[in-house]
Amino acid sequence: MSTHDVLTIDRVANGLYVEYLGETTTDDLMVGVGDPPPLCDRLWHGHPGVISEPAPQHVQVTWVGLEDTVQSFGIGYSCDDDGRYVGLGVITASDYGQRRRRVLAGQTPQE
Repeated sequence: MSTHDVLTIDRVANGLYVEYLGETTTDDLMVGVGDPPPLCDRLWHGHPGVISEPAPQHVQVTWVGLEDTVQSFGIGYSCDDDGRYVGLGVITASDYGQRRRRVLAGQTPQE
C-alpha cells in the first residue's frame, strides 16, 4: 500500500481488516490477571488487526499478538469531525495475512 486508506465512519464494520497508523509503541502492554502473556511485545506502525467492536464513537480493534492486552480490549478509536479515524487504515485480507505472519514471527509488520 503506497498511501494509507484511512478508515472512515461509513466503512466501520465488525471483522474489517485494519492497520495501526500511529507510532510504534511498547507502552501499556498490560494483560488481565490470569491471561497469557502477549505473543508480540509492541504495537507497530502498520500492525494488523480486526475491528471487534464497531461502535462509531469507540471502535475497538483486536491486534495480532496483542489479543489479551489493553490495546485490544481497553483502547478505542473515535472519528474526527470529518468522519475519519486517523489512527486506523483499511487493509486487504492478503495484507492482513502477510503482516500477521510477520508479526507472529517477531518481525515488523512490513518490510
